[in-house]
Amino acid sequence: MSEKQWYEDVPRDEFEGKHVRAVMDSGAVVEGRLSLWIGDRVAICFVGSDEGITVLFSKDGSFRLTEAVQSVDLVWDERDWERIDARNLRCGDAVVVDGVLYEVTKASLVHTDYPCVGTDALGRNPIDLRLVSCALRRRAQVPAKPGFYRDTLGEFWARAVKSTDDGPWRSVEPDALDQPAKSDKYMSNLMPLTPVHFVDGRAPEPGDELASVMRVTSKGVTFTTEAA
Repeated sequence: MSEKQWYEDVPRDEFEGKHVRAVMDSGAVVEGRLSLWIGDRVAICFVGSDEGITVLFSKDGSFRLTEAVQSVDLVWDERDWERIDARNLRCGDAVVVDGVLYEVTKASLVHTDYPCVGTDALGRNPIDLRLVSCALRRRAQVPAKPGFYRDTLGEFWARAVKSTDDGPWRSVEPDALDQPAKSDKYMSNLMPLTPVHFVDGRAPEPGDELASVMRVTSKGVTFTTEAA
């Protein structure tokens, strides 16, 4: 049984804005933005043109590849990412090279003959910015839900249920407990903020004294029973 493809059950109105890489039967590779055409045809549209290549069609309520296409792989989605200037890349952003999205792990450019950026690509070798087809920044808002989060630098933060005088966010580390809380505006510079994964014990409530009981491990964050 063949593996189910990502596009088979996508609702018709959700193809718009998805950026893909398609391999044609001829061996040609086409990258571009999907657009739903008249009827149930989905095409890769070319920037600045009304022309495009039909790559998917609907059959029995599910989308399939057209005969001239070998594969269509999703690269990025405009609902999740927005284009930025590659010169403004920072940790947590992404670059696309040959149809593959890589996360930026070192935003500062490497001092070589040509500008490069560090990513999570295999081997961790810097990527030459001349090979980047687009630079992306995740569309995200500062979480409003109370809880514990990690920023792009790997540091941990707790969002309180109620804001303090200065803001709802407090750094989770021994030497930061007495520092003023940070505002949502400040935290937006540390995006994306991702929820902390707790591998054992309960997740403490925001406001608990965490420094003496939190342990960071390779699997996530754990807490001693003192926090229960």
